[in-house]
Amino acid sequence: MKKNILLMIILALTFVANVACSNSEATNIAAEEKSEEAVDTVTASSEQVDGVTTASVVADRYRNNYEPNGFTDSDQKKALFVVGDPRKYSVQYDMTYTAMKHFEEKGIEVELRDLYDMDWNPVLSAEEFYYQKDGKGTVPEDVKVEQDLVTQADYIIFSYPNWHDTPNVMVKGYMERVFASQFAYTNEGPEGLLVGKGMYTISNCGFLGGGRGFVGDGVGINDDLWDEYMEAFRVFDEDTAGWWGMENLGRFMNDRTPANDDENYETEMMELRNTLINHLDTTFF
Repeated sequence: MKKNILLMIILALTFVANVACSNSEATNIAAEEKSEEAVDTVTASSEQVDGVTTASVVADRYRNNYEPNGFTDSDQKKALFVVGDPRKYSVQYDMTYTAMKHFEEKGIEVELRDLYDMDWNPVLSAEEFYYQKDGKGTVPEDVKVEQDLVTQADYIIFSYPNWHDTPNVMVKGYMERVFASQFAYTNEGPEGLLVGKGMYTISNCGFLGGGRGFVGDGVGINDDLWDEYMEAFRVFDEDTAGWWGMENLGRFMNDRTPANDDENYETEMMELRNTLINHLDTTFF
C-alpha cells in the first residue's frame, strides 16, 4: 500500500515537472518570437517614424554616411568631433556626417570619437575623482588618449541629440573625465588652459518646430520662445568653454526635421544639410 502511494506521488511530481518545463519552454519561445517581432516592427516602421523629435531617423533611401580621415602630423587645422548618439542613421548623425565632410573639403582634418562605438565609460569613479577635480594622481589610460586628441585639435565639436536640454550622459561624462583640473583649467579659479581652441555644438531637438540655427533663426512660429531657449544654451556654452579657456563658437540647433512620410522629404533633408553648411561657413570659414 505504502509503495503504491509513493509511486503515485512520484508520478504526480513527474507530471507537474513536465508541465512546468513545457510551460517554461513555451514561455521562452513566445518571448523569443515577441522579441524578433519587436525588432521586425522597428525595422519595418523606420520609414514611418515621425521626424520632428530628437529620436528622428533618416528614411533608408536618403541616409548619409561619411568616414573622416583622422588627424595627421601636418600643420593643418584640426577638428575633433565628439559624438554621443547610438544610431548611425539618425538625423543627428546625418548632420554630423555633413559637417565632417564639409570640414575636410575645406582643408580641416577631422578625427571622429564615437562614444558609443568606443564603449566610452562616462562614469567618474571614486578612484578617479581627485585626479579629475584636483589634478592629483595618475591619468586614466582612456582619458590620456582623449586628452592627446584635444591637445592636437583647434576645434572641439560636440554632437548629440538634445535630451532634457543638456548633453547626454555619454558626452557629459566625456566632458567631466577628459577636461580635468590641470589639463583644462587650473585650481586657482576659472582660469582655462585650452586657450586658442574653439568649442561648437551640433544638436537635433524637438521643441515646437521653431527654428534651425541659433539665436535669431526662428521661423515665425514662436520666435521669442526660440530665442529664449537659444540664449539659455548660449549661457551654458559660454560658461563651459570659458572655464576651459576656449572660445565659444556657438551652436547649430535643428528643430525643423521633416516627417519621414513627407512628400518633400528629400528636398527638406537637403535643405537641412545646406543650412548647416552655410552656418559652418559663417562660423568657421
